[in-house]
Amino acid sequence: MVTSADLILAKHHQKIAAVMTTNPVSAKPDDDIVSVAGVMAYNHIHHLPIIEGERVIGIVTATDMLRASIENIISENVERIFTFFQTLHPGVRIGHTRVGVESLIPTQKLLDPGELLLREQQFERGVVYPIVVARKGRCYHIVDGHHRAFLAYKRGMKEIPAFYIEGELGIVKSSAKLGLRSLDDMIVIAEE
Repeated sequence: MVTSADLILAKHHQKIAAVMTTNPVSAKPDDDIVSVAGVMAYNHIHHLPIIEGERVIGIVTATDMLRASIENIISENVERIFTFFQTLHPGVRIGHTRVGVESLIPTQKLLDPGELLLREQQFERGVVYPIVVARKGRCYHIVDGHHRAFLAYKRGMKEIPAFYIEGELGIVKSSAKLGLRSLDDMIVIAEE
């Protein structure tokens, strides 16, 4: 294994064999993510070869671990929301898709400026977490992610990733009760 740090510290005339790690820390394909992340953190390494028998079959990076962690957090949040709706409305289904931002209907009217700022910073770094919507026909009512949806709309984004819950859900009535038909109907709370 050769890292960029190995190459930076090497002399220009050295052979790779002189700077490489010959017996690097590794993992097996059936090791769980938490254990592998722990090994990487403990050893302060950013790349870990995955070994099967005598062969390298892949490499896991710190970025892979971060992505897996984020996806687990998002999945857990979606699972909690889904379980809640399933308790109230047996027979609902869940899926993952990309939805048109213009087709989103809010179920809350007010937006917090501090939350908007946080989401804006994430968008600036290219991080757009999926929102959760209730799908009824061609309409998508926002369950979770109003601030992300609003920013996507203001930025002119055409689509946003979303988990959808499909079935007879009472939340779709919230939009009508509040007089909400589009993201334009939302209001950012004025800071005092």
